[in-house]
Amino acid sequence: MSNLNLSNDEATSTGPVHLFLDASRGVAGDMLLAAFVNSGVPKEVIQQPLNEILPPHEIQFEPQNRRGIVGLGAQVTPLEASPPHRTLPDLLKTLEHPRLSDWVRNRAQDVYRRLAKAEATVHGIPEDRVHFHEVGAIDAQVDILGVLLAVEYLSPQKITCTSLPLGHGQVRAAHGVIPVPAPAVVELLQGAQVHAGPSGRELTTPTGAALLMSLATTQESAPAGTLLKQGWGYGQRVAADEEPVNGVRLLVLNPQTLLNPQKTSLDSPLQDHVVRMETVIDHITGEDLGGIVDRCLEAGALEAFLSPIQMKKSRPGHQLTVLGKPEDETNLCRTIHRWTGSLGIRIDILRRSLLKRESRKLEAFDESIGLKLAWCGEELISARPEHDDVSRLARTHDWSVDHTRQQLATCIEAYLVDEGLKTPFQRTSPEKSPKFGDSS
Repeated sequence: MSNLNLSNDEATSTGPVHLFLDASRGVAGDMLLAAFVNSGVPKEVIQQPLNEILPPHEIQFEPQNRRGIVGLGAQVTPLEASPPHRTLPDLLKTLEHPRLSDWVRNRAQDVYRRLAKAEATVHGIPEDRVHFHEVGAIDAQVDILGVLLAVEYLSPQKITCTSLPLGHGQVRAAHGVIPVPAPAVVELLQGAQVHAGPSGRELTTPTGAALLMSLATTQESAPAGTLLKQGWGYGQRVAADEEPVNGVRLLVLNPQTLLNPQKTSLDSPLQDHVVRMETVIDHITGEDLGGIVDRCLEAGALEAFLSPIQMKKSRPGHQLTVLGKPEDETNLCRTIHRWTGSLGIRIDILRRSLLKRESRKLEAFDESIGLKLAWCGEELISARPEHDDVSRLARTHDWSVDHTRQQLATCIEAYLVDEGLKTPFQRTSPEKSPKFGDSS
């Protein structure tokens, strides 16, 4: 399993999602690709880049109904006259095309290297001398790059999958008849949870195994959260009625509900969630660093701050921490990447306790003063003047800010008495409100 950190500021998703891949009945590259398209990823996101990057081919997504469940099957038709047997260097060279983003390129390199390492171990040869027969074909390249382009489009916060089935029996490959699970699949799935599955056929292919091992962070039997949608991707083989359907199901969930927030009552604070984004910076001068926090706040951040840290090679640096609403994550990531040049951003979701707040106006000393009230449940626990108004009043009367706050405290307490409000820290209230503006 892999740690996925997909901070993609070009994704068109409206917010972060959790992707759960139910591969308990089997998995192959074409099944994964079809499941993503069936879940709502536009075909153009996959087809247009691959038409530029790969040799001539056609991709067709055909609706299929199996056991009364409508999904898609993916069929790739190579249009090469004489397809060569490609090696790892050949596949890596294809990834140099400028149409691919750095994330897709790096993840594809990881998938190809996993496959090369597994085949090299099985055959006892160096990785760069492995001849990719099935995997090097255009259809497998389409499956791998197509799945990665779909993941980039969704920009998920997390990807998980089920235990993977091994199967039993034998299958014909380029080297002849080999046992199931294929030796390369066994190498690829080391460290993963597996189960037997139906016998007599291949259930997990090398391409499917490499993709899941590269993308999924953990394995679980079922996800928890708010379901948004699903997608079904069917394999080429139609399973017999007594066997499980030959398909992968993709579930798209809202990740915020995975935190299992506590229920609130009238006596408890409110609760919501915020996204925390962090990155470290050691390549920007102090003069240029000064405006980054303002840029983040202008982009909608709830909070943004810099903390001094010591980085590698004993270099002084700063950690930028930005808190924002989940729906603002994409825009805030774009802002951080753009104005810091950071190559990566750590992202997580935090549960937040909130006080119910209200803004009012208080007339004091011939000025309008903003008053911030805050409740914990039904209890008023805070009544504070707006700092900008305190500063303005201090300048007007040539008072210190501390003296101004003291003068306003009496006015605020009188206002709360008149409104029938009381804080637990309030002094004994006067029976009659003082005249506002009397500073004696």
